[in-house]
Amino acid sequence: MKMCNTEAMKKIKELDEKKALLVYTENNRSTVSYKEGEEKTPSKYDYEKTRKEIAKLDKEVRKIKHALAIANCSVKLEGFDMTIGEGLVYLSQLNSEYRRLDNLSNHDKLSRRITANGVIEYTECLYEPEEVEKEQQEVYGKICKLQIAIDRANLNNILDI
Repeated sequence: MKMCNTEAMKKIKELDEKKALLVYTENNRSTVSYKEGEEKTPSKYDYEKTRKEIAKLDKEVRKIKHALAIANCSVKLEGFDMTIGEGLVYLSQLNSEYRRLDNLSNHDKLSRRITANGVIEYTECLYEPEEVEKEQQEVYGKICKLQIAIDRANLNNILDI
């Protein structure tokens, strides 16, 4: 079976949802309650069948995840000297940096307040907030380019599962 990385990720999600439904159904139908003297309500639950279906889904997920793991370690991103896996780590780092810079850029260069006892207190940034905003926009640009490269690689790389 051939599919691109993106299709593989969607297939994993679909299989996980099927498994979750099986487990949910199992939890609701694997026991019956009845009162003394009443007849048990029949259930279509089959322990062995459920186990086999879950094992089959798990096996398919493992195969797909293994193929994705190999692709993430070997497929290079266009315009970057890194693999998809490295790009995903770098994307996480860039997002963290963006949030940190966003926090820093929200401060005024100099602010003042009056304390509870009437003293004027100044707070001064030891950096230039405007420079941080510029750097933040550069990081955002890197995030966009990297995300596009990852998306392109995930759509163009074909897995043989």
